[in-house]
Amino acid sequence: MKKISLTCVLASLLVATSQSYADSAAKVTEAVNKVEHGATLSTDTTPAKVGTVLHNGEYLKTGAQSRAELLLANQTVTRVGANTIFNYSVADNTIDLQSGTMLFSKPKDGATMTIKTAAVTAAVTGTTGFVQKNGDSTLVGLVEGSVTMTIGGQDYTITAGEILKLTPGKPPQIFAFNVPLFLSTSPLITKFPHDLPNEGPIKDEVVEYNDLVGRGFIQPPADPFYLVTPAGYVPTLPLPGFDSAGQGHDGFNTPPPQPPPKPPCDYYPPPNAG
Repeated sequence: MKKISLTCVLASLLVATSQSYADSAAKVTEAVNKVEHGATLSTDTTPAKVGTVLHNGEYLKTGAQSRAELLLANQTVTRVGANTIFNYSVADNTIDLQSGTMLFSKPKDGATMTIKTAAVTAAVTGTTGFVQKNGDSTLVGLVEGSVTMTIGGQDYTITAGEILKLTPGKPPQIFAFNVPLFLSTSPLITKFPHDLPNEGPIKDEVVEYNDLVGRGFIQPPADPFYLVTPAGYVPTLPLPGFDSAGQGHDGFNTPPPQPPPKPPCDYYPPPNAG
């Protein structure tokens, strides 16, 4: 009988394991109602349930009144709302959001992950935020940290408590939003049982936000946003659905705000958007 050395066996197992990890893009950790996955958008899909492993480049789709949570290969937690289509490529560490609403929380490990839609490319190093693609419009908002986005060859940076809105034919606009209110009302937060990787920085941001409110530096937007301009805040109309996991709403059902004081320049720097 031909003898096979233990070293050869172990080497083969390591190769097989590494190939398996390389081919694995994400694991489903929560699935509610209609959640499916497939190799491409044009192929048949298969139901995705808790424990389902998505292979590199596979798409995940959710239906109406549905949501899902995934742990990506880079340990980022991604939560998606209703009517969302996205995929994650291990090869270039990129999330491609085709449509719908997605929340992400990437560990602060120094590595860069790319999140993109048809019009926006964002470089994420370690932060928590959300992206919504509704038709040709895109929203990108941050709960904590900062992100630099490339839009039409120009870079835009937003920080915690800010949302960038991109509408075709218009320059990007940056809005302020109420971070604690988002965390207490968004189904992308409240409807999931698991903690996010960046729970510590998220709690720190809430403490800082509430401290600034208590000292009168900012007044929480309640309509729900204010446009951030060099002159200060400009009230805006509600933007439906940014935090509703794909189910539209018209605001946070809070009283109309009083005109806020002009924020200090070191807290809301003038955006480079027009």
